[in-house]
Amino acid sequence: MNTSSLRTVSELVDDYLSERLLRPATNKLYRDIARRFTENTGLSRLSEIDAVEVRKWRTAVLNRANEESWNMYRRHMRALWNHAIRHHGYPSNPFADTAPARPPKLRKKTVDSVDLQTVLRALRDTSDEGRYVRPTWFWSIVINTFYYTGIRRQQLVALNWKDIDLDAATIHLRATSSKTHREWLIPIAQPLRPELENLYLLTTECLGRTPRSEEQVFNVTLFNDGFKGQTMTVDQLGATFWRLSKATKIRISPHRLRHTMATELAASKDIRTLQELLGHTNISTTMQYIHPDMDRMRDLLERFSS
Repeated sequence: MNTSSLRTVSELVDDYLSERLLRPATNKLYRDIARRFTENTGLSRLSEIDAVEVRKWRTAVLNRANEESWNMYRRHMRALWNHAIRHHGYPSNPFADTAPARPPKLRKKTVDSVDLQTVLRALRDTSDEGRYVRPTWFWSIVINTFYYTGIRRQQLVALNWKDIDLDAATIHLRATSSKTHREWLIPIAQPLRPELENLYLLTTECLGRTPRSEEQVFNVTLFNDGFKGQTMTVDQLGATFWRLSKATKIRISPHRLRHTMATELAASKDIRTLQELLGHTNISTTMQYIHPDMDRMRDLLERFSS
């Protein structure tokens, strides 16, 4: 093997990604993390990078970001160096020789039911000329879809009308938009069904025809020309939730709505069904939503002290 065939981090990233068939978003993530490393450390040549330099970077990252961020950076950079070891004869992996951080076990951030109703009421009470989100009816449907399905941002943006079966009351989540690269069906909850039917009718009215099967379900660009492009993007979705949070002073996001739904359903203790609904490949991920029953703990302590 020729260890001189790769000289820089940028060349390593190019070589790694040329071997793999990754999704565009994943390719971008690898490039972004590698670029952040070289910008933060000033190191671009592979020969200059060792475990000492990596640990200095770890300290710098943890001084400004959380443990999950460092662990994600380390995981991706470690994969790049493993590639260099396998294919180009590099002797060691400085990222494998640098330990991950142990993140604190915090409760998942959720949206309180009162806060959720406050946000939805703020949308209802704001005209389409409101200063932070337009059209308000569209974003109300988006919020309720996140709440009643628990899907992720990319999954919502990727939904086409062929994925929505209103007769069978199911949503098809495709592997191409799934974090776990798998597809599955989820039910449309009864409160959500009329909202999706309304969105279909309003989309038909806007287009002057019925939407085609391959057209995007949640496409705000049809209803607000302030959004650029022909389809709604994840960035546009995130920016609107940020504006809504700022306007209402309530932290709301697609991920918090997913956590809210999962936490509320976890109280039923039907963890296997919840696992399927959320699309988790590992049951331990779903178990994070299980919280102690305060009444049962109090009863146990009272029996202990009597």
